[in-house]
Amino acid sequence: MRVEKAIAFARTTVTTVATEHLRKEIVCGSVQPGETLPESRVGEMLGVSRAPIREALTLLEREGLVEFDRRGTARVCDFHLEDVRELGLMRMVLEPAASRLAAERRPQADLGVIEENLHALKAVSRLDDVTRLDLDFHRLIFAAAGNRRLMRAWENLLSQFSLVMRLFHESLERRVQTSNVRDMTIGAHTELLQAIRSGLPEEAEALARQHTTYWLAEFSQSSAFAPHSEA
Repeated sequence: MRVEKAIAFARTTVTTVATEHLRKEIVCGSVQPGETLPESRVGEMLGVSRAPIREALTLLEREGLVEFDRRGTARVCDFHLEDVRELGLMRMVLEPAASRLAAERRPQADLGVIEENLHALKAVSRLDDVTRLDLDFHRLIFAAAGNRRLMRAWENLLSQFSLVMRLFHESLERRVQTSNVRDMTIGAHTELLQAIRSGLPEEAEALARQHTTYWLAEFSQSSAFAPHSEA
């Protein structure tokens, strides 16, 4: 019985490591949307058997990063304009609610960490760092809100948010400098943090809605996301 438990634990650990590795590869762009992920190739790359790779790919399917074709081959999901709009609408529901709750609670420890995030954002120059700190800022807002179910709803979509944000920022980088993207983000985040710190729930909610509405409009006009093909 102990041996069986040890084997099960080892397999779970391998699956977790494989899932985290593949998630990072997808979100960071090492594996591109539409690219296939054959279990044998991925297993060889990570030095593990196909079983935990299959489990990892299934977990990533649940996160919305991977899909399986009719032959059972996994591939990284393509995100079309309709997908991005759906995700944007989810953010418009979740983030204003989290911002309002955070302003009502004003947990000083959490607000201090959010302030550190802003300072870190001011110091970076790489687009991937801007994306990472941007998403982390919003995660910290959800933590400050103190609502576990709201946080879980955000976390369930976080992988998709991360990938979409990277694709969008890469397309934006072709038109504007990274510093401009960073400065726009800093401005919006600073206003929101001030409203939360000042205990202004309605203002915090309105600012979060304004922020997400603006970026949804920007995403909708981005060349990174084509309309879904009917073919």
